[in-house]
Amino acid sequence: MKLSLISCGKSVGSRVIDNHYFASYLDTSDEWIRERSGILSRHWVDQETTLDLARAAAENCLRDHADLDRSRIKVLICASVTADEAVPALSARLQELLGLDPHLFAFDLIAACSGYVYALEVARKLLGSYPRGSLALIVGAEALSRHTDMEDRTNCFLFGDGAGASLWTLEEGEGDAFASKTVGNRDMLTMGHVEPIRMDGRAVFRFAVTEMSEVIRQVLEEADVEPEEVDLFLLHQANQRIIDAIARNLGLGIDRFPTNLDRYGNTSSASIGILMDELFSQGLLDGKKTLCLAGFGGGMSCGALLLKGHEIHVA
Repeated sequence: MKLSLISCGKSVGSRVIDNHYFASYLDTSDEWIRERSGILSRHWVDQETTLDLARAAAENCLRDHADLDRSRIKVLICASVTADEAVPALSARLQELLGLDPHLFAFDLIAACSGYVYALEVARKLLGSYPRGSLALIVGAEALSRHTDMEDRTNCFLFGDGAGASLWTLEEGEGDAFASKTVGNRDMLTMGHVEPIRMDGRAVFRFAVTEMSEVIRQVLEEADVEPEEVDLFLLHQANQRIIDAIARNLGLGIDRFPTNLDRYGNTSSASIGILMDELFSQGLLDGKKTLCLAGFGGGMSCGALLLKGHEIHVA
């Protein structure tokens, strides 16, 4: 059995912040930020909560399936490091707000920027224990601007707020492959309950390029797939330079690595979901495609999920 995507949705903060905002009060410039990250602008929340973003993305994901029997959704996983409160969980609130069956398996997952890929792999395993035709709703949602030190000129421009959601089922076919790696380290990247994000950018860059390249190669080997056989690599949207370096490591052209971080910045666990929604809406995930989803994040951690010969499921 293999994962099959049904639909996607996204939501982003209502405020659009361009690079000139940071140049207005910090010793930086639009050109410097672009060269360092590839980011031109990002969305930040105003009055919205992380739950608001998660709910809007989930509703957008389900919008085109008004006749869908929502009791078929047996698994709901929310990936986030910026939940509005510890209890109740984002997933529990979404069950209520979306009118989902109270007997579904719903929980939150904390894996920073690896969260979306980790949540999808967990859902893949869980769906195998439910009747055929059961569905899993995956949501990654973050309001990182509320956890950013706006005086930290090396990192404050990186982060954006948003949520991505996707609905999945299992279908007959060659199974998917997953690989992951965890290297416990709090020196590279931390965020406290009150303390803002602190990041050693150079160390994170090295980790991302080296370890994520390794994990991608590992999942490709497990699936017996060559890099050039993958149609699209959907990577965590952290930094354009990281994505460029991974493409070079794999010996591939950058055209296989779609991005949107120039408009959204780093939205942590939401970034792959937001990217998938844009590609889905443009029809770029249609047809039979082999996809590799990969993320890395604080912990440190990274994970890659290979969907071999994936096709959109018609619900």
